[in-house]
Amino acid sequence: MPAAIKVGINQIKDLICQLSLEEKNEPAKYLDDLTLKKRFKDFINKRRNIPLTTEDISEEVEKEREKRYFCE
Repeated sequence: MPAAIKVGINQIKDLICQLSLEEKNEPAKYLDDLTLKKRFKDFINKRRNIPLTTEDISEEVEKEREKRYFCE
């Protein structure tokens, strides 16, 4: 039968603090793998609520081009 222990978030943080910088990369990557899909979905959903059209983007691009190339 596998053993299980209850560990609080502060205990986890304390354990991570004891790791070297190189060792901290492994749990960081593990957490990214666990949460990346959800974070990406949340990002996409937030972006959908921004009222931005292709025309808006084109207008901003043209303004920037004018600043860079015609206002020297």
